[in-house]
Amino acid sequence: MGATVIDVAKIAGVSRTTVSNVFNGRAKCSEETREAVLSAAKQLGYTPNMAAKSLVTNQSHLIGLLLPSYVDNNTLTGSPFYNIILDGMYSVLREDEYYDLMIFCIPPQRVLQDVSAWMDMRNVDGIIAVGEYERSFLDELDGRGIPVVLVDNYALNGWGHFSYLNSDDTRGGYLATKHLIARGFRSIALCTSTLDSPISHKRYEGYRQALQEAGYQEIVLEKIHTPFEGGLALGEEAIQQQVDAAFCTEDMIAVGVMNALLRKGVRIGQDFGLVGFDNLNISAQVYPGLTTIDQNIFAKGAIAAKTLLDILKNDALQGSRFILPVVLVERESA
Repeated sequence: MGATVIDVAKIAGVSRTTVSNVFNGRAKCSEETREAVLSAAKQLGYTPNMAAKSLVTNQSHLIGLLLPSYVDNNTLTGSPFYNIILDGMYSVLREDEYYDLMIFCIPPQRVLQDVSAWMDMRNVDGIIAVGEYERSFLDELDGRGIPVVLVDNYALNGWGHFSYLNSDDTRGGYLATKHLIARGFRSIALCTSTLDSPISHKRYEGYRQALQEAGYQEIVLEKIHTPFEGGLALGEEAIQQQVDAAFCTEDMIAVGVMNALLRKGVRIGQDFGLVGFDNLNISAQVYPGLTTIDQNIFAKGAIAAKTLLDILKNDALQGSRFILPVVLVERESA
């Protein structure tokens, strides 16, 4: 027979109520008491019965995470961004006994039908949705009456009780472009998958502002594809357009551009300036190192998860707005 709450209480030297409070988070306990209970539970191999707990608290302890699907339906391997944001979320959810994060990757054309069916089958306590979604889908989430945190989403009108978390994307585009101008580059392209994306468009707005201040012309290059492959094509186009620098709205686009240019013998950082956006690990691993905008993706995931958990404990916190600061990380590419 497995260990029980009574066994844990005896070893920890506390009451059964205290053990329950530690695992349910219903009351404040001292850190010393909490550590004693968790240590005893670990020693005994005790795990709280989540099914029973759900009946008592009316919570499933399931968080639904919605991720956009790339054109090749390979979201988690298509960009390291999503793995980093997941790490940030898990770092918070583990601390709060939310063992299950249900991940759902969906192509845009099936999002409403598929997610509705998924939510009918699974009683999730709340939703974190990363990326942009159609109004009809946001209306569907709204009708579910559960807390929703939108990450990298600018649909601020009509869903006032949703919480929003974005990076300062416009500021990032501005910093990247100003840096290229300061380095002496004059013909600066914006390389992106599509300006139809509100995130990319916000970064474009910063790019445009910096160019207007300097009196330079915009050169917008778009290629709808997965970021790296799109970057390869954009690098070829940059050569044809005879630009001498590029601000890429994602690091993986910039890595693709870099590969295309290096194959043509272009000296990155000398003949051609290149700045990305994300500060993924690969930006420090490529050669030359990629100058980029750091949006602290891990923190974005952690804040999204903490925001949702805080709302689950106090629904008056719904409707919060977070804008995360960004910084330029300078390396050899510009």
